[in-house]
Amino acid sequence: MFEKRATGEGGFIFMRLKTDLVIMGSGMAGISAADAALARGKKVIVFEKKPYQGGAVSNCPIAYLSIRNDKDFQNAAFHLLYEYSNYNANPSVIRQYVNNSWRTKEYIERLGIKMIPTQKLELEDIGNPKYADGFPPAIMAHGDFYLVPGRGKGHGGALICLNAMKDIIKRGGQYMLNTPITDILVDENGKVNGVKAVNNETKEEIEVECEAVIIASGGIMEDREMMKKYTGFTFTDYNCSGDGNVLFNCYPNSGQTGDGQKLAWKLGGAQSAIAVSGHNLVPGPGIVASSPWIVYNETRTIQEQPYLWVNKNGERFIDESISNNHMAISTGISNQPNGESYIVFDEDTRRHLEEDGVDYMYFIFPVEKLTDIPGQFKTLINEKGNKHVFMTDTIEELCVQSGIDQAGLEETLDRYNGYCDNGEDEEFGKDAKYLRPVRKGPFYAMRVFCAGYDTIGGIKVNGKMQVIREDGKAIPGLYAAGDNMMGEFYGNPPTGGSAGAYFAMPFGFAAGDSACDYLEKNA
Repeated sequence: MFEKRATGEGGFIFMRLKTDLVIMGSGMAGISAADAALARGKKVIVFEKKPYQGGAVSNCPIAYLSIRNDKDFQNAAFHLLYEYSNYNANPSVIRQYVNNSWRTKEYIERLGIKMIPTQKLELEDIGNPKYADGFPPAIMAHGDFYLVPGRGKGHGGALICLNAMKDIIKRGGQYMLNTPITDILVDENGKVNGVKAVNNETKEEIEVECEAVIIASGGIMEDREMMKKYTGFTFTDYNCSGDGNVLFNCYPNSGQTGDGQKLAWKLGGAQSAIAVSGHNLVPGPGIVASSPWIVYNETRTIQEQPYLWVNKNGERFIDESISNNHMAISTGISNQPNGESYIVFDEDTRRHLEEDGVDYMYFIFPVEKLTDIPGQFKTLINEKGNKHVFMTDTIEELCVQSGIDQAGLEETLDRYNGYCDNGEDEEFGKDAKYLRPVRKGPFYAMRVFCAGYDTIGGIKVNGKMQVIREDGKAIPGLYAAGDNMMGEFYGNPPTGGSAGAYFAMPFGFAAGDSACDYLEKNA
């Protein structure tokens, strides 16, 4: 299988390996691709740049959608997802997802992991908004919903990746942890024939002879230059140092530096659009920790609410009743000046939140009524120094402190409060039950920016998950699965979408199957 030899000054170690298939990345797409290939009797090596198994967002609370292995369900989901892309996605790629989705549930159960069914979606309910909690109906209402409980302090995603690694090794696959792939090799005809890698710790160089490679390496979230170039966002810290068009990385140290995209492009692979998959987030100290799911108080829930949202010019920019649709509100915010927005409410609405309860509750932050909003705001402002939270006696003071244009906000309030009085939003048609005027001080506001779970897109693939060139022809032996090719699933440019693990795994299965077809055809 391999040989080692010492060579050169310093006697560095060189390892040579031979296998059928190399998989770049050990997240949800990577393990699914390995599972499919091992089932077909292929030799597989999985490379992972981190010293532990699991992809960028695999080590997180995991919820899954699984489309049943039934043509009626699959066709309904296909049409829903294709329409969601404004018919701008690759329909063959969508079809791969819907046809392979059922394998996710079967695979997780085969790994010995119990899944908790929480939502059984009947055929007539596919696309029903009532099943979409925090996401567009097309994302959350096209299959049965399951939760994967974690173990100890670990999340469900980490358990899946751990059990998958054990299973893959038991079945003859190899793992090369802490060993990023640095190059993908091709022969004189442009066919993939190997990879180069290096161990981060030992600096050992590795060269693998293989006939196919599946890139399953995730997004570009932690390459600041790529983010600025391809998404327009500038990363900031959690206190929003600096000004303008900032993005908060919900998964710091995830290792998402676009390695797979760069290697595919280097070989002539076509570039697809790249978009941020994420939600809105109030930054600054005292609200969330390094992950938006670690909260210090109840104020994170406020930004879910469907009250008055404005940009820095004081203008409304969205039907606020969709403020709990994270993909929609994040897209709306990203289109505003400097990529920032504000949720504004008054004392009467504050009492409503504390006495009557919240209008929207995200399932990760279960709370029915908020407590002592003024006290929480004072702590954030006075003790934590959060410069994105405001509580003032007058609208004039609020505008001075927040930077909202006073004339613009006052004009908006005159019009918006009239809608509230009349019970009809003549501007964006917001549901009348969410029309709450802003008149009575003290006044409250929170500055809200975009946050990112990860990115979607970068690598263009065809319906066989093959990486393709600009002329549409495939690079022989090169495949992609997971976040890096999701632009083909959502369209170009991508609509506001999510890169959930339940998308990554079916694409991993599909890429593994297609790679095996290629290997067997060229045996």
